[in-house]
Amino acid sequence: MAEIPKLEKRLRLLIAVLAFPLTWLQIVFTQLEKHKYKPPGRLIARGRSCLHAQVTGQGTPTVILEAGMGGSSLDWTFVQPEVGKEAKVVSYDRSGMGWSGAALEPATCSSYVRVLRELLMDLNCKPPYVLAGHSYGGMIMRLFAAEYPGEVQGLLLVDTTTVNFYLLEGMSDSRKQQREINRRQARLGYLLSPVGVPRMLKKQLGSRRLPEPVRSAASAIGYRSYAYKTLYAELLASDKSARELQAAPPLRKDLPVIVLSAGQRDEEWRQSQEQLANLTAQTRHIMAADSPHSIQIHRPELVIAAIKELLVAEDTSYRL
Repeated sequence: MAEIPKLEKRLRLLIAVLAFPLTWLQIVFTQLEKHKYKPPGRLIARGRSCLHAQVTGQGTPTVILEAGMGGSSLDWTFVQPEVGKEAKVVSYDRSGMGWSGAALEPATCSSYVRVLRELLMDLNCKPPYVLAGHSYGGMIMRLFAAEYPGEVQGLLLVDTTTVNFYLLEGMSDSRKQQREINRRQARLGYLLSPVGVPRMLKKQLGSRRLPEPVRSAASAIGYRSYAYKTLYAELLASDKSARELQAAPPLRKDLPVIVLSAGQRDEEWRQSQEQLANLTAQTRHIMAADSPHSIQIHRPELVIAAIKELLVAEDTSYRL
C-alpha cells in the first residue's frame, strides 16, 4: 500500500463534518498559531503549493539536512547555526510538514529526492553536497547519493532506518507487532487530527527537547492536521520506499560515509545499524552510547563534528 485509501479519506472528511464545532476550533487554533509562529526561513512557491527552507552560511560544499518522520527543519536547531559558520546549509520541511504546503502522494523516498533536487535548483544551491539525514530522512539521503553520485561529497546517516526495518520479509515478530501499533496510531492521528484530538491529548509531532521559543513553534506545527496526514502517508508508503532504495545503484565505493548510531536503542536496532557500516570502502561507524534516537538534539556536537569532517573530505565525485 503506497497511498492513503479513499475510504479512509472519506471517513476523515465525515468525522470532520460530524464534529464541526471541534473542526472549527482546530482551524481557529491553527490559524492563530500560523500568525504567531511565522516561518523562520523562505517559502519557495511550487505550483499551487510551497516548500519551506532555511538557508544559512555560504561557500561550498552545500550541506543538506533531512529530518526524520514527523520532524521538521526545527530538528536541526542545534546543528545548523554551527555548521553554517563554515558552509552553506539547507534544512527544509518536506511537503506536508512544518511550514511547507500539501503532502505528497505517494510519499516515497524517490518522490522526496525529486522534489529536493528541484528545491535546490530553485535556491541556486549547486553541488557538491554533503548530505545528512536522520532516521527515515537518512533513507532519502542514501537514495539521493545513490542516484546522483557525481553530486555528493559525503553522507552522514544519523541513526538511520535500514531497508529491512520496513520490509515484512526482513522483520522479526516483535518488529511486525510494533509496525502494526505504529500504523494504528498514525491512522488514528490522521483521522482525528482535523477535529483537534491530538491537540487535546497533547500528542504533537516533533521533539519536545528543543529550547524556547523553538519548542513552542515545533509544538504548533506538530498539531496541524496535514502533519498527521504526511506521517501516515509516509508510513503507508514505507515499504515502497524501502524497495526503491533496495533497487537503487550501490553507493560509489569511494564515497565518505559516517554512520552515527544511538546507543540507547534496543538490541535489534543496534544490530541493524551494523548493516550500514560497510556501505562504502570509506564508511566509518560511530556509536553515541549515551544518546537516544534524535542524536542531533541530544548530542548535537557529535553531528556537527561529523558534518565538519565530511566538509573537508577529498571530493572525488567529479573524477568519475
